[in-house]
Amino acid sequence: MTEDHDPDAQPMNLQVLCPPATRRKREAEEWALVLTAEGLSPRVIRSAEGFCVGVQQPELERAAEILAAWREERAERARHSSLPPARAASSFETAMAYACALGLLAFHLGLTQSGRWLEFVELGECQAALVLDGQLWRLAAALTLHSDLPHVLGNTLFGGFFLAALAGRLGLGWSLLAFVVSGVLGNLANALYYGAAHSSIGASTGVFGLVGVLAGLAAWRRHQTASPGRGAWVAFAAGLAIVAMLGTGGPRVDISAHLFGLAAGGATGLLLAIPMARRSTPAALGQAIAAVLAAAILLLAWAAARAATAGTAAG
Repeated sequence: MTEDHDPDAQPMNLQVLCPPATRRKREAEEWALVLTAEGLSPRVIRSAEGFCVGVQQPELERAAEILAAWREERAERARHSSLPPARAASSFETAMAYACALGLLAFHLGLTQSGRWLEFVELGECQAALVLDGQLWRLAAALTLHSDLPHVLGNTLFGGFFLAALAGRLGLGWSLLAFVVSGVLGNLANALYYGAAHSSIGASTGVFGLVGVLAGLAAWRRHQTASPGRGAWVAFAAGLAIVAMLGTGGPRVDISAHLFGLAAGGATGLLLAIPMARRSTPAALGQAIAAVLAAAILLLAWAAARAATAGTAAG
């Protein structure tokens, strides 16, 4: 234990450490505690200037190194803990996120009511063999197709929820682009995984991509601010738990697509976290450009599908 010590009574070889004395006894005791944990024998000394720490002459150099490293670590943690708090989505962003998600439902109902559902599935279904043969539009087009009403209702509900959650951190435009990009990358990874004889449709890959982006952003933040042992893995474990709860039920669920979507989103989230951690959400112009780009990818995918069909028919 440390104790107050009269400098006149200290042993002749007791040396006072830098930093200079502090007026707060608790701070000097903290310095002494750090040294004690490293096996040294410090004493808290009270002087006319305040409180300081003394050690025996043979321990002086090592004690100075220990305290210097400890102060540097504390300064680094202080910088990390100064990360701005994550922003919540505004009411407008939340409403628009659900409106975008309802677009999936409207598209499905339009296809089924018009009797064109099967036609569009044949054009846009993510068939692994055809994707690997060069029909890359299927990676994006498949995100807008659903097998039945329960399937599209689930993706509309949870897609709107996760899109709104991510909009609070990235803004709606960037979140829509993250949905499309992670969904496309997840479908591509799934096609490569199966190689052939596999097909899938649904926005689920992109929805779980949103979960992955949220996990990636949270993982980087936890790595910067959380105590050792409770860092990035906690966020990714939470993402896997969400996939386990929402993405594994039902006879025709494509679990591998969900996992690849999560992985693609997680990588996207980590890449976005570093440059955006200390910056505000991208401005309205950036959001608009990202939203237009996301819509353009989907529209161009369907345009390519129609063009390929027209070319085949003409041939």
